Amino acid sequence: MSTIQSVAILILALLPIFQPGLGIMSLMSKKSHVEDFEGVTALFEALTSSPNDGYTYDWQVFSFPTESNDADEQHGVVRNCTVLYLDQCTSWNKCRQTCHKTGAASYRWFHDGCCECIGGSCTNYGINESRCRDCPEPGCDEDED
Repeated sequence: MSTIQSVAILILALLPIFQPGLGIMSLMSKKSHVEDFEGVTALFEALTSSPNDGYTYDWQVFSFPTESNDADEQHGVVRNCTVLYLDQCTSWNKCRQTCHKTGAASYRWFHDGCCECIGGSCTNYGINESRCRDCPEPGCDEDED
C-alpha cells in the first residue's frame, strides 16, 4: 500500500470526528467516569425534592421509575431514581466533591465536563447521557475560522 493510500484511509477514518454534529465534544459527552459514595440519602432527597422553595440552584433534577436491585427487597419493586445535573461544566474533582456534599450515592462525570449526582435508589449509575444546561459551553464544537 502506498503512502498516499495510507494517508487517504486515515483521513476517511477521522472524517466523522470533524463533521458538524459529530465533533470531538459530541464524542466526549458519550464517555464518562463513575464512582460510588456512602451517600446521605436524607440530605440528597431534601435537596432534590423541593426545587421551588424560594432558593435558586445551579442544577436541574430528573426523577424516573426504576426497578430495585436490592437483595433485601422483592424483585420487581419500583422506586424513583433521582439524579441532579449541575448546570455548568466542572472538573472531575469538582464534580466528585459537589456530589459528595449533596449526599449522593454516586456520581457520573462526563468527559465534556457535565456532572451528574446520583441518588441511592438508582441502578446503573442513573442516566448515561450528558444533560447539563450550559455544558458543553456553546461554540465548543464549532470549527474556528
